[in-house]
Amino acid sequence: MVKAFGKTVLAGMVAATFLVGCDSGSKDTPIKLGVIAPLSGGGTSYGLGIKQGAEMAVEEINAAGGVNGRKINLVVVDDASDPAQSVTAMKRLVDNEKVDVIVGGWGSSQVLAHQGTVEKEGVPYVIVGATNPKITKEGNKWSFRVIQTDSIQSVEIAEAAVKKLNLKKIAVIFDSNDYGTGNKEVFVKHLKSLGVDPVAMETFKTNDKDFIAQLSKIKEAQPDGIAVFGTIPAAPAIMSQARGLGITARFIGTGGLANEQLMELGRQATEGTVLTTYFHEDSDAEAGAWGKRYTAKYTSGASAPRPVLAAWEYRTISQIVAPVLKTAGSDKEKIRAGLESFNGKVFGVADAVSFDKSHQLVQRSVLVEVKDGKFALFSK
Repeated sequence: MVKAFGKTVLAGMVAATFLVGCDSGSKDTPIKLGVIAPLSGGGTSYGLGIKQGAEMAVEEINAAGGVNGRKINLVVVDDASDPAQSVTAMKRLVDNEKVDVIVGGWGSSQVLAHQGTVEKEGVPYVIVGATNPKITKEGNKWSFRVIQTDSIQSVEIAEAAVKKLNLKKIAVIFDSNDYGTGNKEVFVKHLKSLGVDPVAMETFKTNDKDFIAQLSKIKEAQPDGIAVFGTIPAAPAIMSQARGLGITARFIGTGGLANEQLMELGRQATEGTVLTTYFHEDSDAEAGAWGKRYTAKYTSGASAPRPVLAAWEYRTISQIVAPVLKTAGSDKEKIRAGLESFNGKVFGVADAVSFDKSHQLVQRSVLVEVKDGKFALFSK
């Protein structure tokens, strides 16, 4: 499915940002910005957030006059949360739509599958929703990533588990896909460096629905903490079934749990969960202002607000890619070079950010806790 979006709305924070500068393209020629996201399949709730963030950013940029007078045409393709279909979707953006730049991507298995297309064809691609460490490497020329890699998030949640939550007996249950395995490996290694060995280790497949066998083994180990490395809908099902078995251990995890459907599906079972995430509205005033505008825009729509990935999609387009386009226009090589040299501020992150040699944006995660059915900044 390919859709182009061109609506305009009143813009506040981006009003004068994109109107001046040099540009290699005609003002009559729009810039084509591609978005690849799971709008069907298991990752739908994540993909909708990516789509919402892209729509909001492009609407505001166009309402403010575009990039040096050039409008942005948004082209969104659905990869159905499937690696094979993801390759087809990416080729559609690159070969058929001939987009100038791509911002999106969710799921490590999908991104690892389709990443080779942009590297081969030379299209700048900024990834917002996949965390496996293998995605960013020094051999990349065209692929960049803005969210934190598993190698950062898993270390940070291990540190929090031992030093902030004082957990002594930690069990691990992880998805057998690239995302779950990558998190598990880094987490366990760092946990051991802190002097803690997991008391149980269980795995599952992405589409599994029954986790009683694995959780029964975990229960026997009597953990006080359970690290869940998976996504929706498996993660809330695991939590609900664990509570049904009488397991009272505290759940911890990384960005795969950072989705409002965690609480919607898991309800009371998710209370007290601590995890690393990529964004929270309370991080700073600008993040809070964006969160209010975003929620107001999408609360009454067909799809509920999903701010975590919507924020990164929005920030990437408005505060990283658009400034690069001001000087690069639609010249792909100049866009790539502009991303490599980018150094600037995005809301919700304390310090200026830039990409390292592997094209990974350098930053820290945000630590949150589920309180009263909502994500709150962890303050302990």
